[in-house]
Amino acid sequence: MRMKKLLPVVFVFAATLLADAPRGTVPRASAEKYAAHAEQNGNSLGARLLSVKEAHKEFATDVDQCCMVVEVAIYLQKDGMLEISLSDFVLRVVGQDIGSKPTSAAVVAGRLQRKAEPESTGKDVRISPSVGIGYETGGIDPVTGQRRPGGVVTSTGVGVGVGGQQPPKPGSTDADRRTMELELKEKGLPEGNISASIAGYIYFSSPQKRNTRYQLEYMLNGSKVVLPL
Repeated sequence: MRMKKLLPVVFVFAATLLADAPRGTVPRASAEKYAAHAEQNGNSLGARLLSVKEAHKEFATDVDQCCMVVEVAIYLQKDGMLEISLSDFVLRVVGQDIGSKPTSAAVVAGRLQRKAEPESTGKDVRISPSVGIGYETGGIDPVTGQRRPGGVVTSTGVGVGVGGQQPPKPGSTDADRRTMELELKEKGLPEGNISASIAGYIYFSSPQKRNTRYQLEYMLNGSKVVLPL
């Protein structure tokens, strides 16, 4: 599991500051700076679907193994306020009725926590040809009564061997899961009442499919906004 940017010491320190730390990412200059954008009643929305390569760059957590990541930015009209809830977002394959709701950081981290493989009780059985080499002394053959010469003799056959057990692959710990959850929360789109522009990531528990078109839907003040990603 790739945790190159996060260490347990960092986790312990960062966890104490989580409540006071800013959430999300820094919004771009305007919604138009995102691949998909729309405006409604003075409020603007920008979004982009991260590629697998971009997700690897943005996250130490291997979030792309189980989820698609969408960056969303919301720009308020002057002196405006808005209540943000992840439940107002839906990711849908274009042309399909079934959509996906966002997944919380805790659930994503739980899915990514790899369990240790159980130790195998069976053993590998290997079958291989065998060759025996020995030395026989000369003498009288008791069956034929004739003299039997000595020398080097060989024999062939099939051998059956039992291979050693392979050690089980280690799993990730609960500390790893909490570290992943911390990173996903800190970079996630903030929820609640806002009075300024915000941005952050939303996670959808569905691996990205090639050559598939997606759209992000958002209920903004009771009206649906559709952003082709």
